[in-house]
Amino acid sequence: MSMDRRLARRIILIGVILLFTIFTGIAGFHIIEGYSIFDAFYMTLITISTVGYQELRPLSRAGRIFNSFLIFFGVTAMFFAGAMTQTIIELELGDQLGRRRTRRMISKLENHFIVCGFGRVGRSLAHELRRAGVPFLVLDRSEERVQNAAQSGILLTRSLTRKGQG
Repeated sequence: MSMDRRLARRIILIGVILLFTIFTGIAGFHIIEGYSIFDAFYMTLITISTVGYQELRPLSRAGRIFNSFLIFFGVTAMFFAGAMTQTIIELELGDQLGRRRTRRMISKLENHFIVCGFGRVGRSLAHELRRAGVPFLVLDRSEERVQNAAQSGILLTRSLTRKGQG
């Protein structure tokens, strides 16, 4: 699965979790405490954001039990969303910086070899060139092979041609 697709799925997951928590809070305060939809939304918002304003009016025992669960799940959802957002930003930023560094390294190459493909033979050749200290660049169209080469510390770029072209 591509990075963009995983990123989109994670953002959607964050949105779904937060919306589910908010709608559950609104429904609970509306049904249990008889709050208007807006007041129920307000109570949900101050509860899951941990702002800590007091209740609009004292809660019943059932309302306090519901609010206790909403605090637990709401804060957990907010923490999860924050942690996931931070991870997404770090991954995207790291990916961008890594690509920029790779482009810069490629542009500085001179008198180098180009290894086409990072399959069995390409891996073996790259290993020998690296051992000999010879500058080289690997081209491959397989995202999996690109990842394997990058993890091995090999300078590699993804070929833009597709199978059957060139």
